[in-house]
Amino acid sequence: MKTNELFKRNIIFLLLALPILTASAQRVRVAPYLDNKPAALSLTFDDGLLEQYTLVFPALKRLGLRATFGLIGSRVGATTSGKFKNIPCMTWEQAREMAQQGQEITSHGYAHRNVSTLSGEELRSEVQHNDTLIFEHTGIFPRTFLYPGNRKSEAAVDFCEQGRSCTRTRQISMGGKRTEEWFEEYVQDLTDQGGWGVTMTHAIVNGYDHFGDSATFFNILKRAAQLQDRLWIAPLCDVGAYVKERDNVKLKVTVKRDRVIIRPKLKLDKTIFNQPLTILVNGKPHNIDPYAKKIIIHEKL
Repeated sequence: MKTNELFKRNIIFLLLALPILTASAQRVRVAPYLDNKPAALSLTFDDGLLEQYTLVFPALKRLGLRATFGLIGSRVGATTSGKFKNIPCMTWEQAREMAQQGQEITSHGYAHRNVSTLSGEELRSEVQHNDTLIFEHTGIFPRTFLYPGNRKSEAAVDFCEQGRSCTRTRQISMGGKRTEEWFEEYVQDLTDQGGWGVTMTHAIVNGYDHFGDSATFFNILKRAAQLQDRLWIAPLCDVGAYVKERDNVKLKVTVKRDRVIIRPKLKLDKTIFNQPLTILVNGKPHNIDPYAKKIIIHEKL
């Protein structure tokens, strides 16, 4: 009888405490994006064209923005082929300079081959050989992959995502047909939906899908910089890592008077997924190391 009575009391206590525990969990949560920005945007550039170094890179530096540049290893320091052939590509020295100054230099395939048709040694050569070249010349191993021609298969994605924070499985073209008005609407949709936008740009002045008036492109960049109060603009590798960490981290929350003690638990490869997370405590953002053993925030819940 005594055991049953004790059991009943414990059940009643847990039921009474449940609303408090639920409220605490609601007041401590991971923000959708870094610094609790409502949306994210990754600007990606394909083919490693020289004008991406001479025109885009300086503009990004002036505006304090970082983007993702996909290199075709066999064309670095040479020219493009196909319909828009003989367009100069950046050199390895230029790519290294960009990487050292915070731009993401990543892989767009060694020979721009359709990875959905490749397997075995051909697939490894197209993907991993380019990774090795980028690492040797920039000192940074690529942690994303931009599919050549945006062509992919389930098997190719499974292979290409190994050892990476993400690959570019979706994107929206930002080239010759786009306008400043289009960009305003695009950003509004992103913020309304809490989305992560990934734009894809090739040429600016000369080459595939170049802008009729390059001023349009630079005005879009300026506008993006002005909208950073509601947009987290970051390379593909950073946003991809954040999203994966956000969706996998577990928070154990303990409340002690005016302190909130958070013990995050994240089982990912720290060498790849090392992006700080933003947690919200009573709606206030705090950037944390998701691998920390214990985080103490002086706040009452």
